[in-house]
Amino acid sequence: MKTIAIIPAYNEEKHIKKVILNVRKYVDCVLAINDGSKDKTIKEIKKTKCEFIDFKENKGKGNAMKAGIEYAISNKFDVLVFIDADGQHDASEIPKLISEIKKGYDIIIGRRKKRHSSMPLIRRVSNFIASSLVSLVIRQDIRDVQSGYRAISVSKLKGLKFVSQRYDIEAEMLIKLARNKAKIKEVIVKTIYADETSTVHLIKDTYQFFRMLFKGIKWEYF
Repeated sequence: MKTIAIIPAYNEEKHIKKVILNVRKYVDCVLAINDGSKDKTIKEIKKTKCEFIDFKENKGKGNAMKAGIEYAISNKFDVLVFIDADGQHDASEIPKLISEIKKGYDIIIGRRKKRHSSMPLIRRVSNFIASSLVSLVIRQDIRDVQSGYRAISVSKLKGLKFVSQRYDIEAEMLIKLARNKAKIKEVIVKTIYADETSTVHLIKDTYQFFRMLFKGIKWEYF
């Protein structure tokens, strides 16, 4: 299987180089997507000599992920792995995600351990609500729909159109893949929560999520 890791990055100059160097040990190709960062993220990406896409202005995580999907399809990769650029995901878990794709699953979600001492309260609450609602729509129990760590069979993404521009793309992706009869599984992955500033806009992203979810409910039930 030809594998690619896609790393959307916004203002991650502190972490992106280390993340890329760790991730490239486990995949055939690394594609970093600089989402209009205002710091030196693109400079750090170029130091690694990996493949990259450089947005001159911030377009949102959803658009960065869509650009990565298009790249994976165009370049005939079999499996893509999304991993965040902030260093919270352990790259050594990548083989575990890919091995489940080889077993016949279409999308593997890296489910984060929710230790109360490490995961911020706002993330625990928002993720619980989002996961409960998306699970209802797709009729499968998924505990961590907002996880940015996931492996996907590229063939299942062909022909799918995603409209989300920000963080709600992760839930939209699950809903549309489920409607496309994709086999979905979660596996536990290690996560490190540091004292970093989140780029999630609470009000805007919550609104976008519920708007996307309402469309998903209409697709499923009406």
